[in-house]
Amino acid sequence: MKVRVFIRLVMIILSSLILVACDTNQKDIIRINGEVNYILEVGETFTDEGVTHPDQYILVLNGEVDSNKIGTYEIKYSIFTDGGELVKELFRFVNVIDSQKPIYNEKNQSTFYAGFKYSIDDFLESYSDNYDAKNSLIIEPSDDFIFNEEGMQEVKIKISDTSGNETTYNKTVNVVLEFERLIDYVYKNQIYKVSKGETGIGSSYVRVTIDSNTSFSYFDSGSIHFLKNFTSNLGTRASIQISGTYGNLDEARLNYHVSGTGSEYSVGFITFNAAEDYDTLSFSSFRSSINNLNLNEKDMIDEMNPRVLNVLIEFKDYVEQTLGVIFK
Repeated sequence: MKVRVFIRLVMIILSSLILVACDTNQKDIIRINGEVNYILEVGETFTDEGVTHPDQYILVLNGEVDSNKIGTYEIKYSIFTDGGELVKELFRFVNVIDSQKPIYNEKNQSTFYAGFKYSIDDFLESYSDNYDAKNSLIIEPSDDFIFNEEGMQEVKIKISDTSGNETTYNKTVNVVLEFERLIDYVYKNQIYKVSKGETGIGSSYVRVTIDSNTSFSYFDSGSIHFLKNFTSNLGTRASIQISGTYGNLDEARLNYHVSGTGSEYSVGFITFNAAEDYDTLSFSSFRSSINNLNLNEKDMIDEMNPRVLNVLIEFKDYVEQTLGVIFK
């Protein structure tokens, strides 16, 4: 009798162990297929590999992936028995990313002009990104390009998208300085300030009336001239003109001109380095002069000196800030 009870008890225990083992094995084969953390390039098709689970179990899936929009998406897999009991939950995370650089098509333009303003559109026919709209792209530098001297110049433009992908346009371009063309460009909306003509020796010039007392001139010989008019205690009026060949303004000429009545005048001539930066600037004498008014040279120097530095500064500022080229 005791033997039978013992055998029955052993059979019950074995049966329980088998059931538990079967249930454990079924739970062990519930697993996610493929990667838990899945990386997907934006625009590519996402194929869900699903999960493996016993046939008698029911799978409920929650979550969608928009492969056309960057972000991290969660997919939840819930496994239930046919009786509605939750057996297991699994999760997959899909990271939709953009790893592609913006692209561009170069523009076919070989010559650029010093002092002109250029934008990215002057160098590139088009540029775009696989994900971001054109107006969302980051362009560096963001300001206009201005070449302040002639010669071969390097252009570097970086285009970045919002994911941090970047591409760089690099090119060396030929920059030409043509003062007449530059003046026409700068004053395209103020053409009344510009006049052109020829001198008595057949040289052509272009002149800009900056204001009622100030003018800038360029001659086809390569010389530039800045003229400033003043009142004078020595005559009816006076002027300072600083001139020289562009590129050699370290050998500039300064004229102080005093007008009398009629056609009479006196003028003093000085040669100096206009390209240097001065804290103060004054002269003790003229290199030479024409003195039809019989003026005292010291009186002319004393009237001129307080005005010279300001005129030179105006000249430099005009060339560099208005015309956009180096004063040299």
